[in-house]
Amino acid sequence: MKMWILREIRQRGGVVGFHDFMELALYHSEHGYYASKKYPWGRDGDYLTAPTASGWYGATWAGFLTDLAARAGARCRLFDLAAGDGSFVASVLDGLGERAVDVLAGVTAVERSTALRARAGARLADAAVGVEITAIVEARSADPAVIHASELYDAMPVHRVEQTPEGLMELVVAVEAGGLEWRRRAADPELIRYFDEHGVQLADGQIAEVNPAAEQFHREMLEEAGEGIVLVLDYGYDAASLYNPRGRRHGSLVSYRRHRVGRDLLDSPGEQDLTAHVNWDDLRRAAADCLWEEIALMPLAEFLVRAGIGERVDEAGYGMEAELDADTVTARQEIKRLLDPEGMGSDLKVLIQGRGELGRIAKEILCEPL
Repeated sequence: MKMWILREIRQRGGVVGFHDFMELALYHSEHGYYASKKYPWGRDGDYLTAPTASGWYGATWAGFLTDLAARAGARCRLFDLAAGDGSFVASVLDGLGERAVDVLAGVTAVERSTALRARAGARLADAAVGVEITAIVEARSADPAVIHASELYDAMPVHRVEQTPEGLMELVVAVEAGGLEWRRRAADPELIRYFDEHGVQLADGQIAEVNPAAEQFHREMLEEAGEGIVLVLDYGYDAASLYNPRGRRHGSLVSYRRHRVGRDLLDSPGEQDLTAHVNWDDLRRAAADCLWEEIALMPLAEFLVRAGIGERVDEAGYGMEAELDADTVTARQEIKRLLDPEGMGSDLKVLIQGRGELGRIAKEILCEPL
């Protein structure tokens, strides 16, 4: 067991809620997963994300942003939340090329990890448009705002609970005999209220995750943006499905290490990713409070098709008429990975919300019949 986390928990009384354990395991400034892992994603990392799996994701976004700006008659400001090392922004700017200054008024890349912000800064130092790299979410802009949040919410620390005959109990983490173990304590009223507000009754013995902070965070972000569009790319379900005991009796929380899914959540803190599915209804409630409209919730593959990935492939010369050489095969394999109906093309969902003129335009682009 890593001594640093035992020391941290002992300093807090020897017992912490899982929310605090997950915060330490992922975001500790020195030992946390996102601080200590050089490159957690990619083929040589622990998992794949759409923006890092292939440059075609960013290239598709470049075309989508170009269409948005042309129809709006104004440049947009792109906000990338959980920006990592800047891979997504770099691929978008690469896809835009010389058009970048005509499409984007600027970019704000938001990333909690100091190490990743440094890598993003180095990667984007020569960007064609101004790029601000920050740890603080500031979505306010004089230009139409386009907010991209890829796997942000599923990496937020969550509370873990279990329904028992005695009532809802919170699962906590305790130091015991030089290691870590699970314990239970009565759940905070806020956690009980969360399920009541979503109309959810857990079954006896069912384990679930709760992230009340997601709704508040989303609301504050939309309030600050005022209007524009937000596209959330993540793994998630509505509350009725997420907390269905037949499908997720043991919750959705898992670990990722070397592309393998694990259930030992207390193993090797700081060396494995921890992630829980998003409750889309949290983000919907936040949007409704801010008078933002839900434009669509669709699988990643459908979003990419509607956003113009086919056109980008044809423009690059890898369409159906292309010569079947090594470059074409490689490009098509990457595209297939993004669109795979048995992989991320189906599993990852895109929630699109908008307000104002840019929301209307995004709805035209993404909801017209295929």
